[in-house]
Amino acid sequence: MITTIHLLTGAVIGKYIQSIWLIIILALISHYALDFIPHYSPGEVQGYLENGIKGCSIKDLLLKSIEPIFGLILLSYLIFLNKEKAFPMIIGAFFAWFPDLLVYFSWKFDINWLGEIIPRPGNIFYNKAKSLIAGILTQAIVFISTIILLVLPRK
Repeated sequence: MITTIHLLTGAVIGKYIQSIWLIIILALISHYALDFIPHYSPGEVQGYLENGIKGCSIKDLLLKSIEPIFGLILLSYLIFLNKEKAFPMIIGAFFAWFPDLLVYFSWKFDINWLGEIIPRPGNIFYNKAKSLIAGILTQAIVFISTIILLVLPRK
């Protein structure tokens, strides 16, 4: 799933769950569960794995940076709407995104064993959609659901 989906799902968990430890556990599980659902994924920035930041396509880097930045801005706004639950929502969002941070560290520091436990193409936790439409549709459904849950007042 794209970064925004993971962030928003984690924020929902933080908004509705009382225990910080349970938020962390459920947010981590949510990442794996969402990546197991067939979805569209834009893939790595061209040239990054081979030559690092200096070897990557600047155009591709900029294009693939727009979505996470949008997700962080949207998350910030939704946290603002739910100020009383800001801390647990931030914790949920961070840990729902955390496995993707581990992907970065596994690439950056060549830690191959991390590839066995984090969702990425080729392992059991990752399920790329067969078609672009289906892949985007699954993310749209989750996106709309999380927005509704984050905008609605908590009872």
